[in-house]
Parts: sequence; structure tokens; C-alpha cells
Amino acid sequence: MDFKHISVLPKEVREAFSNLKKGSLIVDGTLGGGGHSKILLNMGFKVVGIDRDEEALEAAKQNLKEFEGITFVHGNFTDLKRILSDLNVKKVDGMLLDLGVSTHQLENKERGFGFQGNLDMRMDKTQALTAEKIVNEWPAEKISEMLYRNGERVHNQQIAGSIARYRQNHRISTGGQLLKLVKFSMTERYRKSRKHHWATPTFRALSIEVNGDYRNLGEILKIFPEFLNKNGIFAAITFHSIEGGIVENHFERLKRDNKVKILAKSGIVASKEEIETNPKSKRAVLWLAIRR
Repeated sequence: MDFKHISVLPKEVREAFSNLKKGSLIVDGTLGGGGHSKILLNMGFKVVGIDRDEEALEAAKQNLKEFEGITFVHGNFTDLKRILSDLNVKKVDGMLLDLGVSTHQLENKERGFGFQGNLDMRMDKTQALTAEKIVNEWPAEKISEMLYRNGERVHNQQIAGSIARYRQNHRISTGGQLLKLVKFSMTERYRKSRKHHWATPTFRALSIEVNGDYRNLGEILKIFPEFLNKNGIFAAITFHSIEGGIVENHFERLKRDNKVKILAKSGIVASKEEIETNPKSKRAVLWLAIRR
């Protein structure tokens, strides 16, 4: 399987964990194809690699087969307590979350994260909720509210209305169908004024809802300090402002409770050189905290 993905901020991730001793145990809660874990393993650390996507896990096993210091786990990082308990681990020295969608997932039409192919969008294909179920079965008001909450804050009502009218006679089962409905809900002038693709907020909002991204992020941010040793590192890479705001707000709360020290308060962004070679890194922000 060709699992395409270039991990963002590799130098910055390496630097973030550089003060830990060799042999330290780090949780990579979003293993993906294993790009960041490879950096950590090459630094002499041990890694617990967790991912909801079984395809990603299989790819990581191939990409990291030369290393002995990694344990692979199919699961959600919100289940960290159970996962570590199963491994007889009480605390770790670091945690890393890369909250982006991989190039492989975006380009694989069967996964339905992009504008073409099936309307699926599940990271974990064993779960029941899909994007297709949302657009065909949820009330228009609930769809509108979901779009607004997850980032489509301009045309949420118009898009929800277009979906509700269309599905009276047709089932919405492909990204192409949804793309046309989103386009119909916006003026040409608005679409041409966008720096990024005009349909991205809608598709991203659906993906966030299907996978519980904000809920999961909030849950791990509440509990991660209890699983980190003193001076342990927590790192999260976000790709849009709502996500970044969730991390920033939780960091501030934990700082007030004297549980963490925040590094780089506004986050760390990619260098111009990296953005030129990997455009996806342009929106990436690395947030760092140290356990007190």
C-alpha cells in the first residue's frame, strides 16, 4: 500500500523533544504513516504509536519495520488510560499529536475525505457514523448548526437548505454531489474571493463531526498531564484556528492550575523553506507545554 504523506514541522518536532534522555517513552497519538515516530525513534526514544486508521497502522508497520522500540496500537488517543494500562505503563515522557488529515486519506476516493468519491470520512472504519449518514438523515437545522460550529460560518444555513431540498428526491452519496450543492449555495463572486477552496470549510466541518475531532482534542487536553512525568513534553500540531484555539485555551487553564509551563505562547510555524517543499505545512502550528 502506498501511504502518501509528508510529516510537517520535522525539525521543530525534533527540537521539541531534544532535551529528553535516550530511552524516554513517547506516545505518538496520531501515528499515521509513522513520519514523526521515525524522527523520535532515530533520536533513541521508545514510542507507543496509536491510530484509529487501520490502513495507517499497516503503513507505519512497514515504514518502521527496522525499529524495535515501537508498540503499535489501534485505538483513539482519548483511550490513553486504558491503552497505557494494557501496556503496564503508568506515565510517559512525552506526547505528540498531529491533527491533520494525511495526503493518502485525502486522495483515496473510498475514504471520502476529498471532493470526490464516497461520502465516508471515517478515520476508524469500524464506527457507524459517516458523512453520508449526516447529510441524508440529520435535520437541516442540525446540519446548519454543525457546519457553523465546525467552521463553515458564512453559508451554513444556505448549504443545509440546499442539502435538505436535494435529498427529498436523491440520496447524497458522493463528494461530487455535495460539492455541487455547496457551489449552488454561494455566489460566484464569493467563491472567487477565497484564498483556499470555497468548499473546504464544509467538507472539513463534516470530517470534524464524523470523527469527533474537537471533542477528542478537548478530552486529551484535560487529562494529558496526569500521564506525563515531571518535565515531560506535550506537543500538538493544529491546522486551523478553531483547533488552535482549543489547544491554547486548555494550555492557559493548565498553566493557571500550575500543571504546565507553556513554550512559544502563540505556537511555532513552519519555515519558508519547508512551506516551499511541503505547502501543507503553511497552516501547521506546533503547540508545546512542559509538565511541571
